[in-house]
Amino acid sequence: MRLKTFADEATARLNFLREDLECVGPTVEHPGDAYPVVVRVKYRRHDLAVEVFLVLTYSGEEYVATRLSLGGSAPEEQEIGAHTAHTGYAMRRALDLQVDALRNVLRDV
Repeated sequence: MRLKTFADEATARLNFLREDLECVGPTVEHPGDAYPVVVRVKYRRHDLAVEVFLVLTYSGEEYVATRLSLGGSAPEEQEIGAHTAHTGYAMRRALDLQVDALRNVLRDV
């Protein structure tokens, strides 16, 4: 279920990047259903990049994480958050927490 809904859920929450910050995206990378799986949703602008991804592995490592890169030629990358996502609810909750944190960081930029 998480594989089917992750990109849509992430896009709905990150749409402010397009509307308010004029980022290009989303670009969705979904390699298929074979494990390990990493689904990525990316937004870009000339001076920033945001990547949210869902990781599912054989060993039960299942999480959602968000990364932000700021700057030009030598971007400064920071992890906004990483939360366990064993269920659809946990995935949506992780997205909510990370998008709130991302908004706070971008407010100071």
